[in-house]
Amino acid sequence: MIEELVKDASARTSLTIEQARVGLSAALALIEKHGDQAKVSELLAAIPGAAALAAEGQVLTEQKSGGLMGGLMGKIGGAGGAAMSDAMAMGPKLAKKGITTSDMQAILPVAMEFVRAKTGRDLLREVLVTIPGLGKLMTGQG
Repeated sequence: MIEELVKDASARTSLTIEQARVGLSAALALIEKHGDQAKVSELLAAIPGAAALAAEGQVLTEQKSGGLMGGLMGKIGGAGGAAMSDAMAMGPKLAKKGITTSDMQAILPVAMEFVRAKTGRDLLREVLVTIPGLGKLMTGQG
């Protein structure tokens, strides 16, 4: 089922299928790492293949140093800073694959619509708002 989302994200954005896969894997890995675990488990169970795609993206959320800003965000911001720091650390890694912040913003509504269609509820938004410091920004509820 996750392949359907990858293809849809590619078709509805300027991304290739491989770029859509990488972008979605990075987003899912970030969600898995920082979201409410009960909600994350529910999301990953509801969309077959999502857990495997999240595992592919884990390498993109790992930080060697996080850079100056990422390191500061992680240290001063608590849980919210950690999520923001990981998101900032992903940026250059995604950019090397030709994926911009705008591309990631374009994928989000496609993924939300897909999850809503498959689960009958706004489960992705429910998960996103649980990510400290980042979720409300991503969903426009901040």
